[in-house]
Amino acid sequence: MQKLFILGNPRSGTSLFRLMLNQHSEIVAPPECGFLQWWYPIYKDWTEKDNFSNRLELFLSDLFSSKKIETWELNREKLKNFIIAKNPADYGALVACVYLSYESQPDNIRVIADKNNYYINHIPELKAIWPDAKYIHLIRDGRDVACSYIDVDKLKTISPYKPTLPVNIEQIALEWIENNTAIAQLNKENTENFLLVKYEDIIVQTQKALTEVCAFLELNFEFNMLDYYRQKDAGKTEPIQTLDWKKKTQEKPDHKKINRYKFDLTEEQIKLFNRVAIKELKFYGYKL
Repeated sequence: MQKLFILGNPRSGTSLFRLMLNQHSEIVAPPECGFLQWWYPIYKDWTEKDNFSNRLELFLSDLFSSKKIETWELNREKLKNFIIAKNPADYGALVACVYLSYESQPDNIRVIADKNNYYINHIPELKAIWPDAKYIHLIRDGRDVACSYIDVDKLKTISPYKPTLPVNIEQIALEWIENNTAIAQLNKENTENFLLVKYEDIIVQTQKALTEVCAFLELNFEFNMLDYYRQKDAGKTEPIQTLDWKKKTQEKPDHKKINRYKFDLTEEQIKLFNRVAIKELKFYGYKL
């Protein structure tokens, strides 16, 4: 079974992309939750004997205490029985059971996908947990990312999960550079397991972009991936706990979100971002 990590700078469309993938009958892509990395230091030495010991109960207690795990709506007893039946031999196989338990038909799954921007700073652990994993880097024009950062800062919500993001244009540009540079390093290390996908392509050329992604994952494209926004099943939509700043995931791809910086940022802000990130903007094919 293939493992996939979806990485991108915050506000780059990774949640939208996750929902598109989650419509595929052979992909499971749950909402973001960093338990995979959080509990690795404690359970990285997992063996088969742990599946039949009190250590399984300890793992489940830790798992269900994880931030955002409630958005997966897992049943503890069913998960426990699933783990025992699968008898995972190591930590990587153990956490794979958790992802599969999110899916109603786990036997159909060929790809486990984990989307989490938080992982950008924990890539070594990802490699240790799933050494053969593939990586998709979702890149978005940093100036449009800046617009989205500013939107989130203005957003009123009662959710405890609202992200804290910089609103200073220079700080946003520097963060965008740092995050994307860290992800791009993976391409230098393992080109065969790395795919760069542009946010703009999944918006403007959705079917073509998703077909290329499916080929990368050795799967056939499925047309229901295009209908992610029509989905009413709670397990296939963005959780209510994080929906306030991700409402676009419930809509068709919006072309107006491309190059919005030309209208939403001041001329001075655009010049500043261009000056700070000129090298990276050119590298990813974004016009100045």
